Amino acid sequence: MSAAGGGTFRNRTVGRGHIPFDGSPSGIPRKVDQGHQGVPPAATPSDIGSASALSTSRQKQSKRDEAIRKKMEADLNKKRHGNPARSRHSRKAPPGTVMALKPSQALQIKPNTTVAEAAQLMAAKREDCVLVTDDDDRIAGIFTAKDLAFRVVGAGIRARDVTIAEIMTKNPLCARTDTSATDALDLMVRKGFRHLPVMDENQDISGILDITKCFYDAMEKLERAYSSSRKLYDALEGVQSELGSNQPQQIIQYVEALRQKMSGPTLESVLNGLPPTTVSVRTSVREAATLMKENHTTALLVQDQGSITGIFTSKDVVLRVIAPGLDPNTCSVIRVMTPHPDFAPTDMSIQAALRKMHDGHYLNLPVMNEAGEIVGMVDVLKLTYATLEQVNSMSTNENEGPP
Repeated sequence: MSAAGGGTFRNRTVGRGHIPFDGSPSGIPRKVDQGHQGVPPAATPSDIGSASALSTSRQKQSKRDEAIRKKMEADLNKKRHGNPARSRHSRKAPPGTVMALKPSQALQIKPNTTVAEAAQLMAAKREDCVLVTDDDDRIAGIFTAKDLAFRVVGAGIRARDVTIAEIMTKNPLCARTDTSATDALDLMVRKGFRHLPVMDENQDISGILDITKCFYDAMEKLERAYSSSRKLYDALEGVQSELGSNQPQQIIQYVEALRQKMSGPTLESVLNGLPPTTVSVRTSVREAATLMKENHTTALLVQDQGSITGIFTSKDVVLRVIAPGLDPNTCSVIRVMTPHPDFAPTDMSIQAALRKMHDGHYLNLPVMNEAGEIVGMVDVLKLTYATLEQVNSMSTNENEGPP
């Protein structure tokens, strides 16, 4: 699979062998082949077998994750104090408001809950965020997978020895149920929030917005716009063919404008020029979490002998380390990483990358250039911001013709 096709790369399926660090301007592992002039060799039975093995390893990890969730759910059901509270919202959402984005029911816990207990609850309920409520069930704080990685594991604090009250973000910004959807999304992007609690006029919790879920609507709108552009482009291309060299200049300009509109901005346009942070397979989870905090990232690439073999995120810290009770100081990332992550080429459109991340259920995507160098990592927040800008631009200019 090549970058030119616009698809994602899966590490170590193109070409063969381990690649040393030197020779890569980015200073981190890259994926190259044994052929001539950068042309990948033809696929062989061993390549196909390797791809199958990678798929199998990912499936095994998914099964282990599901086993952890089921165990956490069973443990919760054994406890006498019942299921944790969730917010309720049953009224019909007014169009254009934050409620039209269909916020999820918010998982709620009390401040005296330990971080270890919170991690088990988050794992069982498939949540990356919980709201902390006081005795009156009003919002007192918010706690996320990122907080657990940065403020607990990265700081060397034992999860079972600290309560949520000591770690949570107190008095978080909230949206009201009558806040416009656009204002809510703009706030989340501007502040870098992935989660935004929603309250009604009585300050009761109505739900919580997760931008990774509500960006899907923006993506659908973008895909519909591109579909319309494609139909018009095909029709105008037919007109061009019939007119031959006598076609009006306006049609040439219109077709070119549509071509640019359909391709859209690429991943290269949102990269910050910094390579992803990498760790060794032998790096401890504690060290990895510290690096996440220092580098302001929730995802690290894992390398072994010059080849990228996995990706490790703050979600993995919650589900695969703290929830099952592993020790971050002695657990190596190779035990809890996601093996063989997908890579995207720099010329992949933002729209295609968002679709890939949505379908693959992951939040981070490493990016590789034509030379096989890993040149960056994009996350769903960054791509959502770019997508919303694109949608807003289309809405503003929808009645205008091309330049």
